[in-house]
Amino acid sequence: MLFHRRFEHRYPRIVRGQGASLHDDEGNVYLDAVGGAGVAILGHGLEELATQAAESMRHVSYLHGTQFTTPELEAYGERLVALAPDNISHVLLMGSGSDAVETAIKLAYQFYVGKTGTRRKRKVIATQPGYHGATGLALAVTGKPRDRLLFQGLLHEQCFVPAPDGYRRPEESGEACAEALERKILEEGPEDCLAFIVEPVIGASMGIGVPPPGYLQRVREICDRHDIALICDEVMCGFGRCGEWFASSLFDVKPDIIIQGKGMAAGLVPLSAVYASRTLVEGIHRDGGNFAHGFTFTNHALSAAIGLRVLEHVERHGLLAHVRRQGESLRERLRELTAFSWVDDVRGLGLFCGFELVADKATRRAFPRSVKLAERVLQRAMARGGNFYFSIGYLPDGTGDSILVMPPYNVTPAELDQLVAILRDTLTDLDPEVQALSRSAA
Repeated sequence: MLFHRRFEHRYPRIVRGQGASLHDDEGNVYLDAVGGAGVAILGHGLEELATQAAESMRHVSYLHGTQFTTPELEAYGERLVALAPDNISHVLLMGSGSDAVETAIKLAYQFYVGKTGTRRKRKVIATQPGYHGATGLALAVTGKPRDRLLFQGLLHEQCFVPAPDGYRRPEESGEACAEALERKILEEGPEDCLAFIVEPVIGASMGIGVPPPGYLQRVREICDRHDIALICDEVMCGFGRCGEWFASSLFDVKPDIIIQGKGMAAGLVPLSAVYASRTLVEGIHRDGGNFAHGFTFTNHALSAAIGLRVLEHVERHGLLAHVRRQGESLRERLRELTAFSWVDDVRGLGLFCGFELVADKATRRAFPRSVKLAERVLQRAMARGGNFYFSIGYLPDGTGDSILVMPPYNVTPAELDQLVAILRDTLTDLDPEVQALSRSAA
């Protein structure tokens, strides 16, 4: 029996997909408005890409990353680096966002061990909220206490600072959050601080959080001043999701390390990437060693071949411009939903969008977590044929409900109309009981 994460949940059995539509074995059709979790960036039924992937499979089964390379591996690496900020010189391909975060932290650590001759710089500072993965190091720097709670005894304690929250704490500007980072560095000791890891646009841990102007630039200055690495985790917000290849580039910031993942191979195979600055790579090389970390499927030839073709497909069809245009249109449509008294603050960039579910708009008070409002919305939307994503429990008291919408990059206007209609009908259906819940929570 397959071990599903949700023991009592009945999973629809999907037998085929086309575009943003999924079909199960009972004849039901679902509009996939999130591509899993921002992974199926080109939708489903990708016959051309599947044929190309099958052709690549015919030639080589597996090559260990320390023994061989392929022309497509090298070509993909060159293409990715050419798209990256000009301080980036190399890219290392991994299998998931979590192991890419692990790799990034170890990369920074090895660099500073060589640079300082000590092992003191080992504290990683992260934002709260923030999400960076499920493996040891990645979970340790994930700024959601509820995610870490069960496994806390297994994790090395790290440091956290507030993330900008333009909805609930508009007075706490990006400058204030940047100053909190600097205070934390000074409190912990710059000589002990290794890196600051941040999502340029916070994703599932906050229901989309776009930083205020100037915040990431100040973060870059602070990291430079105290000689700590700036790691931008773009697993969810990068690789075109916000309308540019790199979300950090939207804020005119050049990180030391960039992490991408999710849709790099359009969901056909697992694929993520760690982009390293010239300074880090040359420093490790100058120390005379090799990078002391890797996985079995690091720099996997087939994943690279598929990733290269996905990149070429996005470029050939001008999909980043499409993401920007359709993203504006999507947010305009989603703002219509704020007519409901418990829907507020539509936000995002590109096709990376979200909105809040609140008990009171005036005070921006959240519903009690026991209500499980976001889960109710997703369940009712699924019954109407819509697959969405949520963010829950991201506020300091463990409350917070947001709905995320991340359709494929080639989403059509008709599909946008359909997904908003599903949401509108779902909210209309839920409105009487939510109104009652709002009154009882007052």
